Amino acid sequence: GSGSGLGSGSGSGSGSGSGSGSGSARPQPPEPSLLRFLVCPLSKRPLRYEEATNELINDELGIAYPIIDGIPNMVPEAARKTHKKPPAEGSEQP
Repeated sequence: GSGSGLGSGSGSGSGSGSGSGSGSARPQPPEPSLLRFLVCPLSKRPLRYEEATNELINDELGIAYPIIDGIPNMVPEAARKTHKKPPAEGSEQP
């Protein structure tokens, strides 16, 4: 058999993979170079990549954008609320 590998990656990734891998259903993290330029479309603030859930987290607004096949889905409608607790009235001044 001659395997033909998909994807051409360059760079030295340091991955510590632990988990019950179910083959190809492994979440694919986005490009680190891409992450530097990504900001939340709502707050225009940088996003934090959460490896456990494979999401981009906006801690400020408490929302998480899903990453599908290594591509962040930056649509506000697709964002998931990370905490249900509304901000206290009067604590956050714009």
